[in-house]
Amino acid sequence: MKTWKKVGLGTMTLASVAILAACGGASSKSDAGRAPQLAIPTDISTLDSTMATDTYSNIFIGNTEEGATRVASDGKAEPALAKSVEESSDGLTYTITLRSGLKWSNGDPLTAKDFVYSWQRAVDPKQASQYAYLLANIKGANDIMNGKADKSTLGIEKVSDTVFKVTLTQPTPYFKFLLAQSVYFPLNQSFVEKYGKDYGTSSSKTLYSGPFVFKDKGWTGTNESFKLVKNDHYYDKKNVKSSEIDYQVIKKPETAVQLFKQGKLDQAALGTPDLYNANKGYTKNAKLVNLKEATTDYIQYNQTGSGTSNPAAAKALKNKNIRTALNLAIDRATIVAQTTAGSKPATGLTPAGMAQTSDGKDFATYAAQPYTYDVKKAKEYWTKGLSEIGETKLNLSYETDADSTTAKQMADFLQTSLQKALPGLTITEKIVPFQQRIKDSHNHQFDIVNSLWGGDYAEPSTFLQLFTADSGNNDGGVSNATYEAAMKKATTLPDVTNDEARDADYKAAEKALYDESSINPVFFRTTPALRNPNMVGLAFHGTGLSYDLKDVYIK
Repeated sequence: MKTWKKVGLGTMTLASVAILAACGGASSKSDAGRAPQLAIPTDISTLDSTMATDTYSNIFIGNTEEGATRVASDGKAEPALAKSVEESSDGLTYTITLRSGLKWSNGDPLTAKDFVYSWQRAVDPKQASQYAYLLANIKGANDIMNGKADKSTLGIEKVSDTVFKVTLTQPTPYFKFLLAQSVYFPLNQSFVEKYGKDYGTSSSKTLYSGPFVFKDKGWTGTNESFKLVKNDHYYDKKNVKSSEIDYQVIKKPETAVQLFKQGKLDQAALGTPDLYNANKGYTKNAKLVNLKEATTDYIQYNQTGSGTSNPAAAKALKNKNIRTALNLAIDRATIVAQTTAGSKPATGLTPAGMAQTSDGKDFATYAAQPYTYDVKKAKEYWTKGLSEIGETKLNLSYETDADSTTAKQMADFLQTSLQKALPGLTITEKIVPFQQRIKDSHNHQFDIVNSLWGGDYAEPSTFLQLFTADSGNNDGGVSNATYEAAMKKATTLPDVTNDEARDADYKAAEKALYDESSINPVFFRTTPALRNPNMVGLAFHGTGLSYDLKDVYIK
């Protein structure tokens, strides 16, 4: 997901938008003590922790709000708002004790009831949170989400102002990591209900529990520059390194690179081959870093039978042979070489370097599937599929982000290569803003859509549960019985507590997705970037909160 539903455009550029006192490189003496100047490549969509699904909104939610735990720089889930998180011997009950004296940014006490309210709000079907499924292992959650029980029956109980208990339906080895996800963050009920549907639509209509708050006018919902400052009521304020962090939306990566060279950038992504090849040797007050994002770029096919104005497309994409032909006709190695810098062709849904098996192997290697490029076989499946649906030609729309250079280049490549490989196929490009692509995906308003997902925690289920029947992120309407059975085994007793058995189940799930051509993984993303060496403490996580700003500062 990342908590983020990691449907991001690419690793964000960290950009200085202030004119420094002296000319020269990014690490000149004028840097000392100034506010880090950062940027994202697209607009914030919401600050509502229950409703956010994209990487960029969650960067701000994860740095202005907080949960019971927070993922530390070493990748471990450590107590945050919680003083302690105690697990019962059977793994079914968690007792969470909050720190004493916690406060919201407006001075209100932050107590256990704020967690109860937030979690009940998240699973309420009227709220329609796409991240509600992350709470599915809490007792009663599935019945509530399916409209069969009241939200008050959720397995979370306030014991006192500082203690609450959580009852699970089955052991969940990664539950402490889930507590660090935004959908698990507490919410102040009176504040949320004051603004209703407008909650989270601007910084003034949001309440904060984390290291930072927005300064002055903050984020209005449309502006593209804003500042974060320390939250005076944050329990660990003394350990927040920067008193201010300035942000701006910078949509063109080429512009970011030039600003970096002018000494006005702290980090500039080199996400395309042209940018990388032209700037990888730049050493003036710069260092080259490779950001391994635990993110997979994949293609979804609309298998719902609806959501498109093209009846032939709706029928075609439900056909396994058509999907298999499309998968076989995609040249992943060339896509990576021509449109990315540092990424690798995908061998499955779960990206390389994110999770390990019980015996220490990279799970992506262990579970790799033979996603290959074979035009001859593709034509065979294509011909058979067209015959089965009674068509001789087919027009399919391909939707992707207008905000991403890589996405647009990939669309052009696929349009040309697929039409050449598959006789009778016409690909119509639909290039839309990032937020529109997200909306169309969730509403199943597409034929084929290019998607990205980054892990929320370092365990394969953060990817492999995306396409279960009850997932809010199964945009293509995947229906795969073998995959469902494998995921059910992996997430229920006895396998859920047996690491080796769970690994095997996850591998079976990857194989089932491959066998049915349910999705089409394209590449595992790594983004090289130029970084100001005087910017220190910026924690980058491949899973969960991509950028943790608590420790960043300019030395």
